[in-house]
Amino acid sequence: MCIFIKKIMKNILVPIDFSDASFNAISYAAFLANAFNAELILLHAYNNGVISENGNTEIDNPSEEVETADEKFIRNEMDGIVRRFTVKIGGIIRKGSPVQVIEEVAKELDPEIIVMGMKGKGESISAFGSTTVKMITRTLNPLLVIPANAGYQTINTITLASDFKRQDFQLHFPVLEQLIKRFHPFVEILNIQKKDSKLTPTMIAGKMATELIWDKYDHSFNIIEKNDVEKGIHNFIKNHPTDLLVMIARTRHFFNQMFEPSHTKKMTALTKTPLLILHEQVK
Repeated sequence: MCIFIKKIMKNILVPIDFSDASFNAISYAAFLANAFNAELILLHAYNNGVISENGNTEIDNPSEEVETADEKFIRNEMDGIVRRFTVKIGGIIRKGSPVQVIEEVAKELDPEIIVMGMKGKGESISAFGSTTVKMITRTLNPLLVIPANAGYQTINTITLASDFKRQDFQLHFPVLEQLIKRFHPFVEILNIQKKDSKLTPTMIAGKMATELIWDKYDHSFNIIEKNDVEKGIHNFIKNHPTDLLVMIARTRHFFNQMFEPSHTKKMTALTKTPLLILHEQVK
């Protein structure tokens, strides 16, 4: 294990695999770190070999040689970030599978948010890489997924997918609240309903309470009838361009279903917009 980080402060964790997508995620995270005066922490996981997203080992080198090469690579990237952004930055290199290492480090550092590329350098045919999908369905940390071609820009509009089942969801997500207070975006609150369905009394009460919560922010409510949630979201953001799509779920089962292999192909249309995944930790 190689760690070269001196002090942990409020931080943003960025898992990287040296792919173009992960470098783009670093740049996006660096803008956020600069905006919030947070520390940027780059994390790279390695095995004795380089494991592709289809599970095949492509290269087999001694661990010491791999770690030395990776440390040089990550230090060069850190130097480049420091030259481009005014941010505090650190790096961690650790042996193990990517998901295992990310989960371990996230538990140790408790980052406010994890930022990663939508797809790494593996051979997955899905728009979302396997490591990213696993993190979406497993982590409880706020997770910001950055498409390969999505450059950072000021967050002027946020689209928030809500089921109206929680009356106080905003108060449970400090990251979302911080983003709104920092960038003052217009918030599109989106609810996808199945065709011919009606809002239940609980959902109506949730909507009314939600309106009170959001009254102090610029926002609008949008209810769309669509049996397919992914298509409903896609159609909405196609007609209402957004800088950030936020999805909230009370259980992991929601994301397990949405991001299972058979669904990720359908979500290709959503891969042009940064996606913030938030899990509600129900006690």
